[in-house]
Formats: sequence, C-alpha cells, structure tokens
Amino acid sequence: MSRVTYQEGQFFVLPLARSTCAVGLLARMPPRGGVSLGYFFGPRRLEPPTDGAYYAALRAEHAVFVCRFRDAPLYRGQWPLLQLRAEFRRSDWPIPAFHRYDGGTTLAPGVSDVTDWRVEYGEDNLIVPVRETPATQPDLQLVDDYAYDASTLAVEVGRRLMLEAPTSDAWT
Repeated sequence: MSRVTYQEGQFFVLPLARSTCAVGLLARMPPRGGVSLGYFFGPRRLEPPTDGAYYAALRAEHAVFVCRFRDAPLYRGQWPLLQLRAEFRRSDWPIPAFHRYDGGTTLAPGVSDVTDWRVEYGEDNLIVPVRETPATQPDLQLVDDYAYDASTLAVEVGRRLMLEAPTSDAWT
C-alpha cells in the first residue's frame, strides 16, 4: 500500500455505518505524531458531495464534531480524499480545548481533589498538551481529550448524525 499525500485544508470521506459517510476537514497535521485535528460535517450521506460550492461554504461553526484523531486511514488511503480547500487559514479553524477525566484524584497547587481537566494543545503538537488546568463547570461539556481511531470516530460522528436521514443533497 502506497503513502497518500494530503495536507491541511484537505477534505476527505469518513465512512460511517450502513454505507453512509460524512465529510471531514483536516485542520491540523503536525509534522510528527500521527495524530491530527479534524472538523466533521453532516448530514450523513450516501455519497460525498461533488459540488465545489458545498466545500467553499463550510465554516468551523458548521461542524458537528471537532476532535483529535489518528490519521493512519488517511495515510494509507482508506479514507478517500476530496478537494482541497482553496484558502485554508489555521485561524479560521481553531484547536478547541478538550476535557479529560483522569479517573482518580490529583492534587494540584491550590486545588485539591481534581478529577477533571481542561486540556489545550499547541499548533504543531497534538500529543503533548501545552496547558492542563482544573476543569470548571463549562469545561465538562467539552469534547473528551481522546485521539479517536477510525472505528471510534465513525461511531461518534455517526451518533451525532443519527437523527438525520441519509442524503446526497448538498449541505444548505
């Protein structure tokens, strides 16, 4: 299997259950690590859109899910590549903060009994956080700090799109 060339701003197909798919956008591709950041869009489809206007109209706020994910399926060519975003600017596609539950009690300076953390990553490393702080109540609603593999990503995006019927119509 040969290596596939892709870059930040690349749209791709995320296969879902029952022969449906969603569209993903590769928003960060650090030089090392195999973990990237993606934005994922609905609706659930029977086939990816072919209209370039669909891709041009997508914005970060349209995403149904934003997460860190293992990019091996892109590298191996298992997720078909779609078009490249004409003008991709990282600032338009920010790296969100994430939530981590550590399953135990950690003592932090000035804070006791911390079990939930707000986790933030830098622009070029999605493996080692640049900042971890005790989570506040709003932080508990953030996406889990987890690097999704192909199957867990498909399940999570599919779950978020579960109530929508599959379509081949363009996003509106």
